[in-house]
Formats: sequence, C-alpha cells, structure tokens
Amino acid sequence: MRSLAIVYLGLLIIAPLCALAQRLRPSATPAPRVLSRSRRVDWLYWIVTPLGTGFLTRAATLTFAAMVVLALGWGDLEALLDVFHARSPLPFARWPLWAQFPTAIVIADFVSYWSHRARHHARFFPLHAVHHSARELDWLAAARMHPLDDLVDNVAVTLPILLLGFDPVVFVAIGPALLLHTLYLHSAVQLSLGPLRYVIATPDFHRWHHAIEPEAQGSNYGGVLAIWDVMFGTFRMPRDRAPSAFGVEPPIDDSLRAQLVRPLERVIRA
Repeated sequence: MRSLAIVYLGLLIIAPLCALAQRLRPSATPAPRVLSRSRRVDWLYWIVTPLGTGFLTRAATLTFAAMVVLALGWGDLEALLDVFHARSPLPFARWPLWAQFPTAIVIADFVSYWSHRARHHARFFPLHAVHHSARELDWLAAARMHPLDDLVDNVAVTLPILLLGFDPVVFVAIGPALLLHTLYLHSAVQLSLGPLRYVIATPDFHRWHHAIEPEAQGSNYGGVLAIWDVMFGTFRMPRDRAPSAFGVEPPIDDSLRAQLVRPLERVIRA
C-alpha cells in the first residue's frame, strides 16, 4: 500500500508539471486533449496498472525470492526483504542509500533494456503492442500496459535489485520511481540535451520508439538511459524531423476486450 500511495501522490505532483511543460515546450507532434472521449482508456489504465499490476508484481517478485531462499537453505521467509540485504557478498548493502538508489536505477535500466527488446520479439509483441496502441502520445498514455506484459517487465527489473542485496527501501521505491519516470518519458515535450542525448533518454528519444515509421522499428529501448541503445546499435533519433504518427499495425481498438483479452488470445495461439 505504501508503494501505491507513492505512485498516486507522485501522479498528482508530476502530471501537472508534465502538462505545463507540454504547453511551454510542445513537441512537433503536439499533445492531445487529456479529457477527450478517446482518452478514457488511458485514464482507466492509471487504475489498472498501479493498483492491479503493482500488487501482482510484488507478489510474483516475493514468490521468486522465497524460492531462492528455500533453494539456498536460508529459510528465513519472515524477513524476506532483509535476508538478501544481510547475506549478500556484494558491496551494495554496505553503501549509503544515496549511492544505492542511482546504482540500482542503472542496473534496473540495463535489465529493462533487454526485457524491452525481448518483448518486441514477434512471439511476445501482441501483449506489448497494447502499450504501442496509443495513437495520441503524451504523459497520460504512459500507464497503457497489458497487465501480463507489465508483470513480466516489472519482475525482471525489480527481482535482481532484491537478490543483489540492495536495501529493502531501495527495492520498495524503485518500482514507483520508474513508473512515475515514464510520465516524463512519454510527455509531448521537446527537450534537447545536446551531446547528452546519447546518454540520457528524453521524450524526443522515446517518441521515435513509438513512431509507426518503418525506420523507427526496433529502436530506442532504453527507459532512463539512451546509452544502452548507443552501445547495442538500436539508437535512432533523426535531427531533421519528428515522427509523423504513432500506434501499431493493425490498430488496436480502445476497448477493454481489444486491449486485454485479444492480445492474450493471440499469444496463446502462437
């Protein structure tokens, strides 16, 4: 419940800032109206994703961690969040929190880069396509995620943070922090960082990831850092133009059945 409170409190603070930034520095493809009828599904996802998927993520992560504890014979399931922090031979547990948190973010983002690439594979993309189904892209679309797609990514990202011995406070905080970061990343804001564009992910960088143009496919998987895309050859960010449109082909209707049930049926058939 504490993580959920952090998410919604952060949403109340960060969302207005993103909306203001979209007015002051609008991208070449401007932000849509957040209160239009077509955006109802995006508002609904801000209930489904933090509330539903957040609970499932925590349960699945702790289940996997408990299996590791039992396999190692440590047997202290009552103190599951503390056991890896206490027993890890790695140095993270001895670092101050101000050093642990950014280190955990970098590790989590590296794992997320590869998780993101894997979920763009043809076999798994029907679930991830829900996130790309938004044809109007701004901060409100950040939570549009199929629950199973979000679950797989969140467990892949947060479980290593627990197993590597980071402080339980870091483990609890990193999920909400990354979710709230996606508001900034999906904002319709034009932000140039000069040479740092090759290091830090920006809204311009991520809009090319959502672009429907063929040249943009398979690019810009980094969430916090763009440097992973530079290192592994997936960086695409033309300087002379902005994306012309967003979405997926074939388009996905903005209905719950189309968004949640049909992608799962396609994965099962595959």
